[in-house]
Amino acid sequence: MRSLEESIFNILSNPAYKIEQNDILLAAVSGGADSTALLAALSALRDKIKFSLYCIHVEHGIRPAAESKGDAEAVNNFCMDRDIPLKIHTIPRGKVTAYASREGTGIEAAARHFRHRAFLLEKRRINAKYILTGHTQDDSIENILMRILKGSGPGGLAGMPQRRGVLLRCMLEITRQDVIAYLKEKNFTYRIDATNSDINFMRNRVRHKLIPLLEESFPSYRKTLLALAETQRLAADFISMEAKSRLSLKKIDKSLLSLNEKDFLDAPLILREEAVYDAISILSPKKNIQVRRAALRNIAMQAIGADLKADLGAIRMERRNGEILLRSSKTEKDRGFSLLIKREGLYTLNKGLCINVSEGAPFPMVFRSHRVGDRLFRGRHKRRFSDIINRDFIDAITVLDSGGPLAFIGISLNGDIMIESREGYGADAFKVSRRG
Repeated sequence: MRSLEESIFNILSNPAYKIEQNDILLAAVSGGADSTALLAALSALRDKIKFSLYCIHVEHGIRPAAESKGDAEAVNNFCMDRDIPLKIHTIPRGKVTAYASREGTGIEAAARHFRHRAFLLEKRRINAKYILTGHTQDDSIENILMRILKGSGPGGLAGMPQRRGVLLRCMLEITRQDVIAYLKEKNFTYRIDATNSDINFMRNRVRHKLIPLLEESFPSYRKTLLALAETQRLAADFISMEAKSRLSLKKIDKSLLSLNEKDFLDAPLILREEAVYDAISILSPKKNIQVRRAALRNIAMQAIGADLKADLGAIRMERRNGEILLRSSKTEKDRGFSLLIKREGLYTLNKGLCINVSEGAPFPMVFRSHRVGDRLFRGRHKRRFSDIINRDFIDAITVLDSGGPLAFIGISLNGDIMIESREGYGADAFKVSRRG
C-alpha cells in the first residue's frame, strides 16, 4: 500500500515548506498507530527526499509505569531497527498533574504543554527544520465536532492547519482506517493507550459515541464537516483582517492595551469579539486561554460602565476616558486573591461581597479568584461555571475544600449573585451578600 507514503511525500515535496536535502525533520512518536505509521513512512521516504530523520518520545508520568515503559521500549526498538536517532524525554511523575492543578486546566492540556515544550527543546538541540506529528483526518474531524459542541467561533471551527509555526501535520489527508491498513500490510505493531477508551474524556465520547452515530445516520458527514471547516477558515481570515484594520490595538505597556471607545462600540459585534481575542493572545501569549463566545459576546454588546470591570479570566476590560482598556489579569491588584477560612463568622472580600460562614461549613475553606479551568463535579462529569449557569457573569469566585472546588460564586452583568455547588454539597453553609 503506497497511498499513505505517497500522501506524505506530496506534503513534504510542497515548495511552501522548502524541505531541502540534508534538512533535519523531528518526528514526535508516542508508539500508537498514527505516529508509528508516520515514523515508518518517513523512514521509507528519507532516501527519496534526502532529509535526516530524528525521533522524540515523551513519557508524561501520568500513566502506569509499566505501560509508559512499554511505549518507550517499542519506539526505541523501532528506531534502532531503522537507525533513527531517538530522544526519550521523561517528565517526572506528578509534574503534569501539579501543573494542571496550579493552572486550573485539564490533564490533557497540561500534558500537551510539557510535550510541546520537550519537542521545541529537542528541535533546537538538533537544529531541526520541522516537528512532524501523526495527526490524521480523524483527529481533525474530532476537533471540529468538539469545537461545535463547545460553541466555538470561525477560528475554532476552521480545523487543524497543516502547518503551525514549526509544527507540520503531514497526515491530515489520511484517515485512521488508512493508517491501520498501512500498518497491517507492512506487518508493523503499535501500542494501544488504554485511556483512549475512557469516555470521561470528551474526545473519547466524541470518538466512541457520537462518530459511530454519524457514520450510521449521516454517511457523508466527513465531507460536509471538512467543507464547513474550510468555509470557517476563510471567514476567520477575513474577520481577523477586518478587525486588525478597523480596531487597531494600541500597546500601552506589556500588560495593557487600549482601543478607541467609539471605534469599538461602532464596530460590528463579531469584530469586537475578534479584537478582544487578539488582545488575549497578545497579553497571554504562552497560555492556552479559552474564553467562551457567549460570555465575550454579552460583554461586547454592553456599553461598559466607567466604574465596572468585565473579567474574562485572561484579561479585564474597562471603559475609561474614551478608551477601552484591556489589561492582563496577572497585573490586577485582585488577581490571585485568596482567603483561608477556618471557623464560622462574617468575612469581607475585596470583590464587594460579604460571606457569612456557618458552623456547618467544611473547614478549612478557601475563597479565591475564579480560574478559567476550575471545574465542579455535577453528575458524573466536571463542569465549568459557564456550563452550569445559562447566564453570563463578569466576575466569579471559587470556593475550595480539601476535595477541590466545592462551589462557584458569580456576579452577573446586572449585579445578581449566583451560587452553584458541588453535587451532594449544600451551599447553605455560607451566605453571600453585597457589602453595605
